[in-house]
Amino acid sequence: MKRIMGAILVGFAIMLAGCGSEVQVSATVPVVVPVVSGPGIDSMSFSLDTARHFVVGAVNFSAPHADLDSMTIVVADNRGQEVARTLTDLRSFAGYAAGTISFSIDYIAYLPGTYTFTLYLTDRTGLLSNPVYGTFVVI
Repeated sequence: MKRIMGAILVGFAIMLAGCGSEVQVSATVPVVVPVVSGPGIDSMSFSLDTARHFVVGAVNFSAPHADLDSMTIVVADNRGQEVARTLTDLRSFAGYAAGTISFSIDYIAYLPGTYTFTLYLTDRTGLLSNPVYGTFVVI
């Protein structure tokens, strides 16, 4: 009887061992990444006021968080050397999600030559807009 019970137990153990196969489950879990976008410059226009030695212009902007902080204009000569940098406080534009900002560059002290300027906006969190570029000639 012991032999029969032992044989039954061994057979039962073999059957159970065959039932122990693994099951794998995989799933795709969506990850929500917050979209963080800074201000953007949609367009720029400018012209030279040769009588007063100014570049005058305007940029149309969009600021999704309505939190503009500053406008930076960097002027470089034809060798790429920075000759001027202007930082303008734009906190008075806080609350505006879009609009137009005027700017000017005083070039009365510049030597004759070709100059390029880069203009960009910064919001309160430090995000930068796309830069825009312009070129002007001082005679």
